[in-house]
Amino acid sequence: MKLSLALASLVISSSFVFAAPATLATINGKAITTSDANTFVNKAMGGMSYEKLDAKMKRQVVEQLINQELVKTEVTKSGIQNTPAFKAQYAALKNDLAVDMWMKQQMGKISVTDKEAQTFYDANKDKMKQGDKTVPFEAAKREIVQFIKLEKFKAHMNKTTDTLRKAAKVEIKVP
Repeated sequence: MKLSLALASLVISSSFVFAAPATLATINGKAITTSDANTFVNKAMGGMSYEKLDAKMKRQVVEQLINQELVKTEVTKSGIQNTPAFKAQYAALKNDLAVDMWMKQQMGKISVTDKEAQTFYDANKDKMKQGDKTVPFEAAKREIVQFIKLEKFKAHMNKTTDTLRKAAKVEIKVP
C-alpha cells in the first residue's frame, strides 16, 4: 500500500514537471502549442526560447505560426505535392539531404589530436601572428583543429571518390 501511494505521489508530482505544451492558438481545430513556438523561435534565433520573449514578440510568433499553418493548408489543398515537378524537386532535395547527412557523418569520424595541432602550430608559427605578436597555441588551437579536420576530410573524400570511380564505369563525354 505504501509503495502504491509513493508511486501515485511521484506520478502526480511528475505531471507538473512534464506538463503538456500549452495551446497558444487553434486553426480549424489544429493546436499551435508552446512547443511549436519554441521550435520556431529556436530556428529563427538560435538558442532563444519562446518563454524568454516579451509579450509583443510572443504575439508576433503566434501570428507567424498561424499564417504558416494557413499557407500549409492551402498548399495541401492545391495538390502541388502530386505534380511531377514537385516530385522531381522533392526527390532531388531528399538525395541532397542524404548526401549532406552522410558527409557530416564522415566528418564526425575524423579526429585531430593535440599533438597534430601542436605540430601544425610549430611548423607554421611564423604565420601565427596578430600584428607583430605571435598568437599563443591555446588561442589558435580551435581554428587549427578545424583546419586540419577539414584537410583530413578533403583527403578522405578524394580517396573515397577515387575508390568509387575505380569500381564504377565512368564515361566522360565532354572534350
